[in-house]
Amino acid sequence: MKKFFQVVFVMCMLAIFSFASANAEEGYIEAEGIVYYEKGMQPNAMRRMAILDAYRYLAEEVDNIHVTSKTTVKNMRDLDDEINSNVEAVLHGAKVISVTRQGDGSFHAKVRLPMYGGENSLAGAVLKKDIPIEDFPKPKFTNVRSEVNYTGLIIDCRGLNLSTAITPAIKTGGGVEIYSYKNVGYQNAVSKGIVEYADNIDSSRAGTSPLVVKAVKISDSCDVVISDEDADRILAANQSTNILTNCAIVLVR
Repeated sequence: MKKFFQVVFVMCMLAIFSFASANAEEGYIEAEGIVYYEKGMQPNAMRRMAILDAYRYLAEEVDNIHVTSKTTVKNMRDLDDEINSNVEAVLHGAKVISVTRQGDGSFHAKVRLPMYGGENSLAGAVLKKDIPIEDFPKPKFTNVRSEVNYTGLIIDCRGLNLSTAITPAIKTGGGVEIYSYKNVGYQNAVSKGIVEYADNIDSSRAGTSPLVVKAVKISDSCDVVISDEDADRILAANQSTNILTNCAIVLVR
């Protein structure tokens, strides 16, 4: 019994010195657990602690991710038992991608969970399959035609503090949504995501001839607001090229 309490004490002391970092770039969520050496701790135990710390931080990071601008994963888990079970399942399925021992004796573990790619992704866990697909709005000027065969859409949001969401919306200043999850459906949203986040405008997702517009502002940290004129250009282009239907959307931040 005395030995058990000694181990527990060491593990608690160890946890004080552990930390982790996570991000949601490149279509996945990655978390790192770091455990520093404390006298008496065995390497195998430290390795397990680092992995558990990474999983713990991954769960925290997942809960904080926005599904829409109004809803986080935690909100949805709290309100829906099925979604909560789905998220628990994908968290358990997260992969340990590395465990390394550093020169100072610390152990670093990384775990990764895909945001998209099927039902075993985070998007697959939180998005409802039975949402009816709605048509895109018509251009305000119904006779407007796109003169260019655009391959995708790039919206420049740099400097506007755009946050990550699984299903962000694109809307006008008047609040009219021209693009959101309800327009593309479960399969597209889960398989590749309804948008791609990028650091620059050189993204292959939007193709070789993208329509590039500048965001006016960000609404509720995640939704992109554009001008009425740009909304008409985008909707007109979609009528002839299906850039929205195909989710060929890149948000640069």
